[in-house]
Amino acid sequence: MDILGSGENRRCADRMKLLKSGFAITVDGTRREACVVENLSDTGALLIVEQPRQVPDELIIVIDGENIRRPAHVTRRQDHAVAVSFVTKQSSSTTDSGWVFPPAQDKL
Repeated sequence: MDILGSGENRRCADRMKLLKSGFAITVDGTRREACVVENLSDTGALLIVEQPRQVPDELIIVIDGENIRRPAHVTRRQDHAVAVSFVTKQSSSTTDSGWVFPPAQDKL
């Protein structure tokens, strides 16, 4: 059972336990919320935050020690946690950069 109280595993990828600090950043880069990444997979993560209701639905996840920005969408919220799914690139037939929503930059 995870911190959100769900014993059911609806994930398409296994998540590994990880306790690393990081930031949840608004897509436009104007606001940062400190977080702890409790678990992580190729498709999503569980973030521990002080005010989950203040975390925007669309955000960028940055984990300390990594220089990768992960566009994400909040899928669940609870007292001190939010679950996010990472947003993947669209098909190469699009005319823009391919992101579902454009991050400020792909790498830090």
